[in-house]
Amino acid sequence: MKNKNTHATLLVLVGGYILYIAYMLFDKMRSGAQEMPPALNIAAIAFFALAGLGVLLYAWKTWRKDDKADKEGPEQEDQIK
Repeated sequence: MKNKNTHATLLVLVGGYILYIAYMLFDKMRSGAQEMPPALNIAAIAFFALAGLGVLLYAWKTWRKDDKADKEGPEQEDQIK
């Protein structure tokens, strides 16, 4: 990959979209326009919220690892992998 931050940036976008899905499910439940049973809706909201946060955490760790590798220099990059 030409830009190491591209991977982390795409992961942030994916994590944000997953959190957006969780928010939209919550908003539908709150407004009363839900199409699923309440228990299933709450489970879906929890799943998407946790998945979105997990992807964002993974993106942050990936970004930090790539940033640390850039600061150490290209000669030590092979040792990190």
